[in-house]
Amino acid sequence: MDVFDPCYAFQDAELIKSAGCYPFFRVLSASDGPIVTIEGKPVIMLGSNNYLGLTHHPDVLRAAHEAIDRYGTGCTGSRFLNGNLELHESLERELAEFVGKDAALVFSSGFLANAGALGILAAGDGTVVFSERENHASLIDGFRLARAHPRVFNGADDLERQLSERTAWPNALVVTDAVFSMTGRVIDLRRLIELKHRFGFRLYVDDAHGFGVHGLQGRGTGDMQGIAGDIDILFATFSKSLASMGGFVSGEKRVIDFLRHKTRTLMFSAALAPAQAAAARAALHVMRNDASLFEKLWENVNFYRKGLLRLGYWNMNSTHPIQPVFVGSESLAFRMCQEALELGVFTTPVVFPAVPLGQALIRTSVTPAHTIEQLQQALDVFALLARRFPIPHVDPANLPEAAEMDFSYLFAEPPEEGEVPVAHLHA
Repeated sequence: MDVFDPCYAFQDAELIKSAGCYPFFRVLSASDGPIVTIEGKPVIMLGSNNYLGLTHHPDVLRAAHEAIDRYGTGCTGSRFLNGNLELHESLERELAEFVGKDAALVFSSGFLANAGALGILAAGDGTVVFSERENHASLIDGFRLARAHPRVFNGADDLERQLSERTAWPNALVVTDAVFSMTGRVIDLRRLIELKHRFGFRLYVDDAHGFGVHGLQGRGTGDMQGIAGDIDILFATFSKSLASMGGFVSGEKRVIDFLRHKTRTLMFSAALAPAQAAAARAALHVMRNDASLFEKLWENVNFYRKGLLRLGYWNMNSTHPIQPVFVGSESLAFRMCQEALELGVFTTPVVFPAVPLGQALIRTSVTPAHTIEQLQQALDVFALLARRFPIPHVDPANLPEAAEMDFSYLFAEPPEEGEVPVAHLHA
């Protein structure tokens, strides 16, 4: 067998291309945030994670330009050796203070932060890892790097059931996303903290999609739920709300210092580029000082969410800027995203194995940079698609068959029309 045989046998992409609805690796020739240019045509971007719309904020752009002028375009080495900038250190201090932790450690990508930190933390002799079944790929690859075999749990009830095998788990690490990236589902961290106090495990929370969105000034999902101080390791990225690249982990000083000297993805990767570090720091400053960002964000989320519901789409009860549109069929998701693009709206299909087979979604997301007019234009496109295609009218209690998938979290009552939960509001 030739080691390239799997490459030669791979036909999935060509099959989708032949159907005329290949949705990946689209080439953007320009962007101003809410509007991007594809094949010379401006389209509304509803497929990004630019949750605060800061990628084109003047303070963020200015900071990135100034960093290039001062430090150049790259560090040309790891932070461990020659690439550790004052920018990295100041960003770490400010992030740690912002999230209420002793220390923080900045990596050149969020994926490297999660994979590297868990690759060390989950590798201890006798360590037992519990992983939420919808966790991000970077967390899963961290377990692989550690050669750990995590016990997968499906919600807090299932975790409690598994933990109840013993009276205490001081050797256990529970790892979970705070907000799941495809559906916008927010996990009940308060319940996990109750279990943590009862069983004594350590808790690692990936808040990539909650940081900058939830909590006071965007401090995250733990802050929103009032348990931030009980999270042992908090991770978040810069590539969402902080409008840059990179990521960080935060926690006790001795734990972070251990990771600083032992994490391979930090020690053997080039340091975060100066412009990226400066942009993330400037975005953090904007986030802390401009309350109007959050007011506009939730105004837009409410407007768009209500519009989808009026059109008969099921948004899986999301109140996050991530607004999934349930369509069921994988081929339907591809076709609708292609037609939406042709009508001027960029969306993203989410299909198996990211979701169970037969439960495909169209992922959309809203930012404060969108105007109401742009969101209405997007809703008009979805209205047209609803007339063109057989959009399922979903009864959450009778979803299509899906092996080993628990959707009970989707059945909670949504907020009152036009309202966002009080915990989402920012002072």
